[in-house]
Amino acid sequence: MNRWITGFLLIVFFAGWQLLGNHEDTLSGKDVSKQRPVVVKSHEEAVETLVQQEPLHIKVVLKEHYKDGVIETTTKNETIWSMMDFWSSYGGWTVVDQTLDQVVFKRQVNDISPLTKREGYFGLNDKGELAVFYGSPEDGKVIESFKPIPIKPLETKRKTELQDGIKINNLKHFKQVLNQYTDKQSL
Repeated sequence: MNRWITGFLLIVFFAGWQLLGNHEDTLSGKDVSKQRPVVVKSHEEAVETLVQQEPLHIKVVLKEHYKDGVIETTTKNETIWSMMDFWSSYGGWTVVDQTLDQVVFKRQVNDISPLTKREGYFGLNDKGELAVFYGSPEDGKVIESFKPIPIKPLETKRKTELQDGIKINNLKHFKQVLNQYTDKQSL
């Protein structure tokens, strides 16, 4: 019973203290404004921010890697208002390099390059290796990005075909010629 009396007396004491006490230094709900005051700082006190109010202008470099070894590079300048929109527009790309004023992306393209489709020929280089040429093999302009591949011993007819050049039509044809003429161990 002693505990109940002590507890009751403590509650009465704290209630009386709250009601009769001087609380001029404390704030009540009525005193707190719902808006924060605006504090104007002088130019010397202002802290520079990294957030820019204006759009960001950057150089974007796109590198497309094709199955025939050609890397096509496109460069463009972009104005960015929203970084979320910018990153979403390059969803299928991988970032290779990024600086404050430039972003370099790359992606693998499961096809041969438009250049190879338009002007590409299979032929034999000076060492007798299979290579992709820009134009007919007689002109001798090997597409440097395609590594020449040693070929199997050929019949005269097949060797003549390659010396004259075999026009590359599409990725399927590209793979068929590679499989037909190359030694699989060298790939």
